Amino acid sequence: MPGNPPPPGSDGAPLLAAVLQRMASGTADPITLVRELVKALKPRRRRNSDDALSNWRALLALLEGNPDYRRALAETLFTLLAERDQRTFYTESGLLPNTGFFSELRQILACKLLPEPIDNGSFQDCLRLVFAGSRALDWLPAIPQEDRDALWRLLAAEAVGSAENHLRIREQLVDAAVILGHRIAAMGLEPELLRTVPRLTRGESSFIALCAEVTWLAGQVRGGDWPVNVRATDTRHLHVLLDQCREAVERAHLAAATRGTSFALTFLVVRLRQHLERLEVLIGLLTETGAAGEDLATDSSWGMLLEGTIENELRRDCLRQHTATLTALVSLRVTENAGRTGEHYIALNRAEWRGMWRAAAGAGFLIALMALMKIFGATLHLAVLNQGLLNGSIYAGGFIIIHLCRGTVATKQPAMTAATIAATVSQTRGRLREIDRLAELVVATVRTQHAAIAGNVLVALPLAVALTMAMQLQFGGAMIAPAKAAALLKEIDPLGGAAVFAAVAGIWLFMAGLVSGLVDNQAAYGRLGERVACHPWLTRVAGEARANRLGAYLDHNAGGLAGNLFFGMMLGLTPAFGLATGLPIDIRHIAFSAANFGYALTALDFQVEPLAMLRGALGVALIGAVNLTVSFCLALWVALRSRGVDFTATAALLPELQRRLRHKPSRFLLPPQEPRSENAEPPD
Repeated sequence: MPGNPPPPGSDGAPLLAAVLQRMASGTADPITLVRELVKALKPRRRRNSDDALSNWRALLALLEGNPDYRRALAETLFTLLAERDQRTFYTESGLLPNTGFFSELRQILACKLLPEPIDNGSFQDCLRLVFAGSRALDWLPAIPQEDRDALWRLLAAEAVGSAENHLRIREQLVDAAVILGHRIAAMGLEPELLRTVPRLTRGESSFIALCAEVTWLAGQVRGGDWPVNVRATDTRHLHVLLDQCREAVERAHLAAATRGTSFALTFLVVRLRQHLERLEVLIGLLTETGAAGEDLATDSSWGMLLEGTIENELRRDCLRQHTATLTALVSLRVTENAGRTGEHYIALNRAEWRGMWRAAAGAGFLIALMALMKIFGATLHLAVLNQGLLNGSIYAGGFIIIHLCRGTVATKQPAMTAATIAATVSQTRGRLREIDRLAELVVATVRTQHAAIAGNVLVALPLAVALTMAMQLQFGGAMIAPAKAAALLKEIDPLGGAAVFAAVAGIWLFMAGLVSGLVDNQAAYGRLGERVACHPWLTRVAGEARANRLGAYLDHNAGGLAGNLFFGMMLGLTPAFGLATGLPIDIRHIAFSAANFGYALTALDFQVEPLAMLRGALGVALIGAVNLTVSFCLALWVALRSRGVDFTATAALLPELQRRLRHKPSRFLLPPQEPRSENAEPPD
């Protein structure tokens, strides 16, 4: 038996033996028997890996020790499969529907309120009777692949089923392959795909050729001499066409990364990938099985198909799964642009690192002025909504000016850099030989974040102090009331709600990154720059050259401007919403908190208790840590999900990062020195 012995304390063996005994007697319906078998395999607590593995290996031991049990289980599974219509299972289960996500969402909600009747003649519907609930197979990942394969090998050794039933399964496999071939051809002719990959309109489409080849193969299989007359040479051209279709799909994905994409195109690309993978599996089952008398339903390749497809079928009406899939597609749509933008926020050498310092320092100068404008704006005593709109306008206008001046706000980086890191994680797929490259990118991101934060804070705070002193000298008195200064200190108190409000700001930072990526994508997809450059009214007023420059600028900066506008308005309106509703909702941002700290200390003539000053400094540090952590983790989670990578894949980085922190801690603060050129002249 593969793997280790079952863990001690297993109590599933008696139940499994009783079910197998009933199967051997042949007195019950296959659906009932298989449902009882699954119930006996299922651990008492969901995702209990020890119980699940123990029960699975107990089943393997029973099958190995008793040929009657082995044959009874093989016959039961074969009968359940052969006596029901399987076409919809092969062509629909686990595949995205052609109705679109929102239409499917309405159908799921309708089924929740009024479930559809079960057709006992459909294998797809029978699965819902056998497996109760969308999470019925959550324990399956705890079973090692070698143990799963062992079950299918044991069953495959039993020659069960009549020739008529084998022929029925084969015919339905052929029909499903033909259906998938025609669907792939139809999707390959969609205008969205042809617009993205124009070369598909020239010459014969590989999607149409694939459909024709599948139809020819179906005729060969139905010829009667199967599988003798279907050899490797007969399917070689079909596999070439499958590769060409996959290449076209990947070309569409890469083109969408630069030209932008739409929900329809993203949905279409994912559907095409799924259908091509399913068709390849079915072709393999038709052309790689043994003689016609072999038990098709118990081959190991069938096990791989059934396990994944059944799990996806059970989750078809799950709102959580449907929402997660939609989130992944939306994320894929926006994170490609964010990832390319994030590359500019990661300093890989000292020249880029110094440039980040300068950009952050310039932003810190403007942030100090914005914080002062907000303090003075509060003296107007406007209505709550008007005050929120005024503060939002100050924030948004300042952020846009910073963007136009090529400044850098530290907290805007994580939402962009996370997408770049996620792209690298997706490429490495957890392989150790590329962990070094990923770790180096993370280290570079950390030191760039430190530079940006330091640049913002070390300019905003002393400038706030200098401005307050200058105003006091000029006007002969404090321009900020002591009560307001005390309130500013209280806002950044780490023992208050500063951490929670900083998390709210982190969420808005994350959302601003999504808005930026979404607008960048839409600008590329809708060719915003070209439309602006050729606008008749604009070219007459500003001239063709200026219109072209404006179009080119919007091509590269539309998302950044939109993200800054969104983030600024949210920073201003969130406190107003909290005041209007009475909810404890506010925001804290590290750069503005540092400036407010400087204004408060100077307005109070630094007559502050040392403990209060220490708490203020710790509060600023805490706000910055929460801002960055929340926005970065959310952005990284979404970016990883968009590429089908589990968030836990980043755990492989921790040992390498710890090693670097022990041996080269300076790399987390300073980039490596650039190597000198051999031809460089010595310094004076």
